[in-house]
Amino acid sequence: MITYHGIGYWAFLTLPAALLLLRILPAGSSARRLLRNALLGALVGIAAVIALSY
Repeated sequence: MITYHGIGYWAFLTLPAALLLLRILPAGSSARRLLRNALLGALVGIAAVIALSY
């Protein structure tokens, strides 16, 4: 079962790593676009879960 604590824990661990990879990858690469879209999707998902919990 996924809890809000678990979502925050994994976000805390993975978001800084994703931001670091965004800085390392070349500007026009498809890997960077894919990572950016995944990161934005994850942030939207986390925001939606938090917003719907109140």
